[in-house]
This record gives sequence, structure tokens and C-alpha cells, in this order.
Amino acid sequence: MAQVICITAGAVAFSFTVDDRMYNKFVDGMTKGGAVLPAYNMLSNAVDNEQHAKFVETFTDGQNNPRATLVLEAVGMITEEFTSDLPKLVKTPTSSANSLKGMATSNS
Repeated sequence: MAQVICITAGAVAFSFTVDDRMYNKFVDGMTKGGAVLPAYNMLSNAVDNEQHAKFVETFTDGQNNPRATLVLEAVGMITEEFTSDLPKLVKTPTSSANSLKGMATSNS
């Protein structure tokens, strides 16, 4: 389900519409070794169409190079908001009895 997330940069409030497909594509892009470009692309695709020119002006250096700190900070805010309804994962510790049993088996 798509979420509209509003972020203010300077004096401009931007609206980003993010869905699972778009967010997954961003995460997949990051696994290929980059962070700034996949983040910038997601923001650029998610920003409201009427705000795109102002987005480019704000989030790039004037030569179409993304401003890394600003881009990553915005994506961090979007990630926090977009994933806020996911259940929390907690690693369950293995009981000491199971650990000892596994050690006895592995040493035999």
C-alpha cells in the first residue's frame, strides 16, 4: 500500500508517495554497492510531479549531482516512516541446554 510522506527541506514541504515496489527497488539498488544514487532515484520517482523541479533544485548541486547528505537524510526519514508499521524482530537466544547438547554432539 502506498504511503504519502511529507518532508520539509529548507522552506519547501515535499510530498513523497512510496509503495513496496518502489522501496524494494531502492533496497535492491543499495545491495549493488551504492547508496546515494538509489536513494536519489527513489526520491525523484516518489516526489509529487508538481514538485519535481523544486526537488531537483533542492536535492542536487546544480549540475545534477545529488547532495548526498540531504538525500540520505530524507531517505532515512522515509524509511523510518514507511517501515514503522512492520513488526519488530527479536533474535531468540538458544537455551543453554540446547547449546550444550550441540557441543556434545559436535565433539564426539
